[in-house]
Amino acid sequence: MGDERPGTFNNGEEDGGGLRIGEILQEARRDRGLSLHEVEQATKIRKRYLEGLEREDYSVLPDAVYVQGFLKTYANYLGLDGERLSQELKRRRSPRRERRMNHAVPGSSGFDKPLISPGGLAEAERSRFAPAVALTLAVVLLVAAVIGALYYVGQSSQRASSPPEQQAAPAAGGGERPAEEAGGGQRDGGEAQRGPAPEQRRAEERQPAAGEEANAGEVSPETLEVLVSVEGAPSWMSIQSDGSVVYEGIAEPGFSQTFEASQEVTLTTGNAGAVRVEVNGQSVGVLGGDGEVLTRSWTLKDAG
Repeated sequence: MGDERPGTFNNGEEDGGGLRIGEILQEARRDRGLSLHEVEQATKIRKRYLEGLEREDYSVLPDAVYVQGFLKTYANYLGLDGERLSQELKRRRSPRRERRMNHAVPGSSGFDKPLISPGGLAEAERSRFAPAVALTLAVVLLVAAVIGALYYVGQSSQRASSPPEQQAAPAAGGGERPAEEAGGGQRDGGEAQRGPAPEQRRAEERQPAAGEEANAGEVSPETLEVLVSVEGAPSWMSIQSDGSVVYEGIAEPGFSQTFEASQEVTLTTGNAGAVRVEVNGQSVGVLGGDGEVLTRSWTLKDAG
């Protein structure tokens, strides 16, 4: 501990030795002679959020996504490894490892021993669930047999009740053949009464109606384009395209960038009053008030 510097920590559990993340941030800020008010002005992260990060009181922050984003931005501003601190926080806040689920009692050697050995626990579980598994399997097999029998009976009944459609076709064809042969003498002279030739009928079938041509020309946009601009004051932003983070950081006034997606663009900002948005050329305007924290999403439906 004597030679540890701000930004370093152990790889132990959350309650282990080493510096806490909040202490790392606080020591780094004090080493640089910065007040929370100065950090707030520079990062546009509200003072109470900065205090929450240093106290590790994450209940004051709006949502878990802000905890990760604000921590990374604050740490990078102090010259620390923001990505590493963010990942360490995520690891520490993850559910307890499976081994913590086993209750233990102190043994004679001073080490903890589980109340039930792994082998005994597995054997007890197998003995308890074996009858239920066997009963479930028997019920499944019985149901499958009943369904198979019903299906077979239904198919047999359907085949027995179906009319012999194929036998009626030759009879109808046979009755029409003499009429064709009887009218053979008129075949040469009656071509004009038969209707359009096969080539003409195919051409008419291929020709689309006027309404169909109009519908075919209307193609919905396949790409969502969101233009994000920052004006008047800096703003921390995190932007996702189809679920992947494509931008995260503090955008200065004059920032302007287009983000594309095939389904959805999501924008989270810590200063909505400085952010202006256009969706596929349509102006959305300023997202909110100065210092307002919010999240907005746009899809292809919004661009229609």
